[in-house]
Amino acid sequence: MRRIRFTPSLVETINITPMLDTAMTLLLIFVIISPIIGRGIAVELPTAKGEKLPVTTTVVLTVDREGAIFLGNKPVNPVFLGTDLQNLKVSNPDLRVIIQADRSVCYERVVYVLDIVRQSGISAVGLATTPPQKQKES
Repeated sequence: MRRIRFTPSLVETINITPMLDTAMTLLLIFVIISPIIGRGIAVELPTAKGEKLPVTTTVVLTVDREGAIFLGNKPVNPVFLGTDLQNLKVSNPDLRVIIQADRSVCYERVVYVLDIVRQSGISAVGLATTPPQKQKES
């Protein structure tokens, strides 16, 4: 008896529906997760009246409750902080630094960070605060 060989025909079109489903799912996950990731280090800022700084090239230094220092969102060793800031200053001479420290941080720690910034040659330094809440009049 003779065998008949069956060869399936090749699909000439590509079904992109599964690929689009995967892409849309990843996009949705990114949209949901990105605001959570981009918040930075959580600190309780002290309150004070003041003007907002104009948006220019700024670097945010954060001192958290334990006194750890963060350059942007990454932790940095205080020994290397001056060098990192000098490198940033070389790439951008108009660099501004904003120091945001938790209200429970020792004042000496904030002055220490401020001193490192000044020794790096950056004179445009600001301290981040939250505006005081207006009290309701009865």
